[in-house]
Amino acid sequence: MGSDDHVRTREERLDGVLEAFHSCRLDGLAPTRDALRDAQDYIDGLRSLEEILEEVRRRHTRNPDQEQS
Repeated sequence: MGSDDHVRTREERLDGVLEAFHSCRLDGLAPTRDALRDAQDYIDGLRSLEEILEEVRRRHTRNPDQEQS
């Protein structure tokens, strides 16, 4: 990490998640069960945002090899 990097506190992570979910609800959307679990892991510091984004990408990217059944 560089000297300008800031490690977010649990409270900052919680505030960020609440703000994001509020924005979704204003758009008529609701978080999925997976999104809620991911958010809780992020808030608790169990997984980084980068790790969560990579998992979300894998969950929502089709694998052509798996579709050939």
